[in-house]
Amino acid sequence: MSTIKAPGILHRYTTRLVAFEHTRAGVSPNNSLLFVGGLNEGFLTVPYAQDLAAALPPSYSLVEVLLSSAFSGWGHSSIGQDVHELGRCVEYFQSLRPGGKVVLMGNSTGCQDVLCYLSYRGSRPKVDGGILQAPVSDREAIQTIYPADDYKRYNEMAQQWVKDGKGDHMLPNEVSLPKLGARVTADRWLSLASPGPEHAGEDDLFSSDLGDGRFQSTFGMAGKSGAALLILFSGNDEFVPKAVDKQALVARMEKAFVDAGGQLGRESGILLNASHTVKAAGEARDELLKRVKNFVNSIDKGTLGTN
Repeated sequence: MSTIKAPGILHRYTTRLVAFEHTRAGVSPNNSLLFVGGLNEGFLTVPYAQDLAAALPPSYSLVEVLLSSAFSGWGHSSIGQDVHELGRCVEYFQSLRPGGKVVLMGNSTGCQDVLCYLSYRGSRPKVDGGILQAPVSDREAIQTIYPADDYKRYNEMAQQWVKDGKGDHMLPNEVSLPKLGARVTADRWLSLASPGPEHAGEDDLFSSDLGDGRFQSTFGMAGKSGAALLILFSGNDEFVPKAVDKQALVARMEKAFVDAGGQLGRESGILLNASHTVKAAGEARDELLKRVKNFVNSIDKGTLGTN
């Protein structure tokens, strides 16, 4: 395995949690792009992170946020805990850089954190924007990974455990360790797998079969937050079922957000030929970097929608 090196500053934003800020020589940014990866991700694990750090306008720095759900911690964590910790990180950087802009960016399951932060009905530090890169349905992804019989059996097992008061207990290794890379509690399994007919899992935000009412309660609430939004859905996302109409799905997300009064980035939409994490360098990654740069720059300069 090759060594990865990146210049930066490690910030301790709470007693036991840290964030890594990528630094560039001769650059003193006043704005922060706080980045949260997906399941099993952590510092420097998302392939395009260093390229993104280098591509941002000089007024911004990329900050990779380590939540307690990072790496394998997601198996015993929750979106609610993530939102709380993300709020502490936002508060830290707003205090560090008074008057500076703060934009949240999520990859994969990190998108759930960003959307839930923007749509959160409680008190939390306000941010200026959010970026959803690869906002895919964990439920639909799990259903493509697991045989139907196993999916049903593990759902029933987790539901019984919750009824027995064992929602915070780890399910047997066979449930998630071989296919998802970590052990998982009954509560978190049900949040991600979100069995029907209600599909009430807390993580179930992006499934293609959700009704408009569900999108209005999430994207619609985010549209009332005052934060701008950029959706970057990977055109060749390997975790999206082939039957899903990506263009139509993104259009429904965007409509719910805009109808509630939200400001949408002009370049929101599909990233052609991009994989889930935009793993390969090339045109798709270059397009990702360009769109993120334009979006955060427009927030900084107050020109959203005109760049």
